[in-house]
Amino acid sequence: MFNGVSGNNELLFNVLSIVQTSGEPIVCPTLSLLGDLETFVNEVRRRALRIAAFPSGGITIFPIIPVEELDLIQICEDYCRLETDVDRANMRYNLYLREYPLFDSQSYSRDALYHPADCVVRLAELCLKVVRMPQTNFMKLVAYTPYLHIDQIKLLCKTIYFRLHPNIVQETNPASEQLGHRVHYPNTGLSINESTEGKAGWQPFSSVKLDELFQRGAIESTKENEEVGEDLTGQEQVDDAGEEAEYLSESDYELVTYSSTFYNGEDEKKRLAAVYIPGGISPSICQTASRTLESAATRNNLRAATNGGTPPETGIVGYYDYLTNPTQHKCRETQFMRKNWSQVMTGCKGLIQSLDNLYRSRAPVHYSLQRIAIPPHFELFGSVFSTMTVNRNFRTAVHTDSGDFRCGLGALCVIDGEFDGCHLAIKPLKKAFRLKTGDVLFFDTSLEHGNTEVLNPECAWRRISVVCYLRNGLMSSVCELERRKHLNRLIVDKLANAQALESIVNINGVDETLPPLYVPAGLVNRLAPVQLSALNFAAERGGRNSGCVLAMTMGIGKTLVALTLCFSYFFRYPNRDILVLAPKPIISHWVQEQKKWESYGLQFNRLVASDRADAKEFDEKLNLFDRQLSGDQRKEGHLFILNPEYLMSTFSKRFKRFDPQIIIVDEGHRVATKGNKLIESLSKYKCPLRVVLSGTPLQNNTKELYRLVSWVNREICKVIPERLFDDFANDISRYVAGDDNLFKKALIAQQFIQDWMKGFIFREMKVDLPPLHDYILICNSSEAQRCLEKEIGVRRDAGIMKATDHRPSHLSAHPLCYLAYIIGGYQSLSKLSTRHERGESSIRGSKDKFLEVERYHNIVQNGEIDLFTASSGKLTALIKIVQQVQTKGEKVIIFSQYIGAQDIIHRTLTAYKISTFTVRGRDSQGRRQYAIELFSQSDEMVALVLSTKVAAFGLDFTAANHVILFDTWWNPQVDAQAVARAYRRNQQKPVTVYRLASWLEGGSILKMQTRKMALFNCIMHEKTSRSAHSNEIHDCSDSEPNPDKKMLWQSLKESLLEGGYPVLQAVYLYRDTVKDTDLSRDELDDFNDETTTTF
Repeated sequence: MFNGVSGNNELLFNVLSIVQTSGEPIVCPTLSLLGDLETFVNEVRRRALRIAAFPSGGITIFPIIPVEELDLIQICEDYCRLETDVDRANMRYNLYLREYPLFDSQSYSRDALYHPADCVVRLAELCLKVVRMPQTNFMKLVAYTPYLHIDQIKLLCKTIYFRLHPNIVQETNPASEQLGHRVHYPNTGLSINESTEGKAGWQPFSSVKLDELFQRGAIESTKENEEVGEDLTGQEQVDDAGEEAEYLSESDYELVTYSSTFYNGEDEKKRLAAVYIPGGISPSICQTASRTLESAATRNNLRAATNGGTPPETGIVGYYDYLTNPTQHKCRETQFMRKNWSQVMTGCKGLIQSLDNLYRSRAPVHYSLQRIAIPPHFELFGSVFSTMTVNRNFRTAVHTDSGDFRCGLGALCVIDGEFDGCHLAIKPLKKAFRLKTGDVLFFDTSLEHGNTEVLNPECAWRRISVVCYLRNGLMSSVCELERRKHLNRLIVDKLANAQALESIVNINGVDETLPPLYVPAGLVNRLAPVQLSALNFAAERGGRNSGCVLAMTMGIGKTLVALTLCFSYFFRYPNRDILVLAPKPIISHWVQEQKKWESYGLQFNRLVASDRADAKEFDEKLNLFDRQLSGDQRKEGHLFILNPEYLMSTFSKRFKRFDPQIIIVDEGHRVATKGNKLIESLSKYKCPLRVVLSGTPLQNNTKELYRLVSWVNREICKVIPERLFDDFANDISRYVAGDDNLFKKALIAQQFIQDWMKGFIFREMKVDLPPLHDYILICNSSEAQRCLEKEIGVRRDAGIMKATDHRPSHLSAHPLCYLAYIIGGYQSLSKLSTRHERGESSIRGSKDKFLEVERYHNIVQNGEIDLFTASSGKLTALIKIVQQVQTKGEKVIIFSQYIGAQDIIHRTLTAYKISTFTVRGRDSQGRRQYAIELFSQSDEMVALVLSTKVAAFGLDFTAANHVILFDTWWNPQVDAQAVARAYRRNQQKPVTVYRLASWLEGGSILKMQTRKMALFNCIMHEKTSRSAHSNEIHDCSDSEPNPDKKMLWQSLKESLLEGGYPVLQAVYLYRDTVKDTDLSRDELDDFNDETTTTF
């Protein structure tokens, strides 16, 4: 029939010809059947047809629209304004009498077997249906109605809807994004606009080309989108309950048959466990759903038999996250959903929405939190559910479900069947719930539950049930990133015909379910995909009156994400205020970051920062804000970047009417500190959008995470009581501390906490960076250090060191550092404790100590620097490392938390003629900035000495690819922040970290660090980790593959300290101090049925 074309292309031409001749739209479930995308698009354009992707991987093809856009709008508006069916019938008759020159001019119209008025009437009827529905239903309809995925039809319906509902406020761009305007001028760029309301203060910048709008890798490729429909590698797996499992008996439980609500736990641990609603769903809705869903329950679900039985009949419908499968798209419809989308929509919509309504009325707090958490793209027919598990004749064993949203509930409903028994029993409640067709049970799926026996099983029985829930994996950073790339591709496609790009882009403008997110066009290309995903996450929660935690690893660009979020808010609401709280040392980093991106369009009318750069200017800005608050001047939106101390002591007292709409807390893990006064100070501000930025949201214990999340969303504590969370946290902490008997309890607790936090924490702990080589160097002590160790009563076999006792750390740095600390520090105290008087009076009063200090000074004065250095193993190791760095022409940053150590390091490096600069906490901002620029730009500057706690936040020293941690602290995240100054985005070289430790740190601080790192891995990296045992850590100096490092280790072991001790005792890999357990989550089938809820 078609010469020289492939079979696929022949099918394509046939399909398009059918649309042209019949005038009937066609929905094709997969594009791959119609050939390659380019041929498809070109042929559709040539024939003047309309297309849209629906659903993912599917295509809607619509016939020629036979009238001009303005004419079509007027026809549909007039049709919808008519009051009677008779009037509308008369208008339809007249439409068949008029001429359609636009249609007649098309060469393909001569083959048409339909009247062009058929298409116009179809669109007028569609508009009429849209106009008659509530706004919320209309906005949901856009997401899953094929016709409304065609831009012209969607915009037509929206225009008519809002013209006929003038009292409904439409969420649009502040200026020219009115729908009528957008339909009239389709080539102006539907998602790129300039604001008129918020325009003052934003300066124009050079235009951006469409193909440069997003970074490479930030856009979903057309090929990826085309392959979705046929990519079946991501099969849903219903995990095993174990080969041997416990089954429940009806006689052991009280049978509940009446409408009721039950709670689990008592007093402070009490939480909602179950809401039972007999007859909650009508029989007709159940029967319709059953006809569609029964075929989804099969034995082809990768689930093994339990207790020697046969594999159950079960399956998953809706959206699913294939995070561990080799499928290209990780988050999308299930295989059954992709193949049966239209049938599921027709058959199950009523069931899903009925369950959604029941959920909202019977468990409103849980429903509200689930509504906040669910990504709009994965709302199953506009509900708070993303996924359904369908079971046929399946009696489940005892299990709990992980992977469900822990602040919500699962919704169980039997939709068909004839059977007796098979009740759902919840073990902690000691209740069994009778479930017949139409009965509904909302319950906490983290509680142990299962079905009781089927009565009279010898009789033929049939039972079909569904469980609806929100899958946590769909809220993962992987899914957020994938969704963002898809949106970016849609934006680029939509703007393909734009005459020019304007200065502000609504990067969510292609999805009506998402809140607007306005970004300077020049900045979009500078935002990495993960940053765009984090923006989406925060904006979605803000649009639903909730806050969030952006837990992004250090150096990934959290500050730019936060500033862009502020920009978008000001674009929409230019007269409101935003508060950013940041530690005093990094406020200047915020200011510099804004200036860095200002030329890309990231501009703010009023930015007020307490960075001490210009006190006079700062006061003038505060006075202006004061006048605006009092009404003396027109109110403008202000972005305040303040340190918490200033906010609490001065700002909040002066500006009592200050009402920020967004509060962003940088290094926000400080909010979680118990007894923190900042929480109390911020409680007076009622803004719902609270954003915490932290690369290390978990610092010391799991309880901090609860305080953090409950601050960004105060409803959390109503669902998960703090005391209950503490029980889970204690199980993990005790296991991490070394109690291996608690492994299985810790694993269950770990899963619960991870599932609980996913709706409110955007977690991205991975970043594409060069290799990181992280070592612990255990250094020996000199003879002088050993003598002083004996004097202060430190025993080498004790390995105990208190966090409040800084003497050993000073001593391990250098004897002079310790002596100066004792003499200078204790002499200044007028009153000493009994312990100090009894144990240290001899040291303070000893003339020998003053003479010893003089001796070290004289050694330095005489130029005997090698002799001075040989008094400290750590200092000697540091010098050797820096010398090797200098030889290679590279740079190093050195961190210490003690001023005395910083001073000795600086002076010693200078004596060795190594160009060095030191930045301390007391230094002015100008000096700090000078140091950063000097270190980054000067080839001669080799080393930069920094204060760990002051300089380890928010600064960028990627000019260095070596980091020395001269001393360690009890909290490993402080050290992690320090490492991240060099190992961060924009780092081009492999980074080496040297953690210098004496046996003191090895015996105390490092052990505590490894326990806390294991805890961090358990929660944030989803690894079941523990501290390594001593026999699991080995000296790696001899097996070192890098020849330069191997030579360094050998040199340090051969070099001798005062007293003849080798400088280096051992070298360990830091990663080996924390071990992942051999038993994975997937293997604990006795305790959890992980990936789905089954009944």
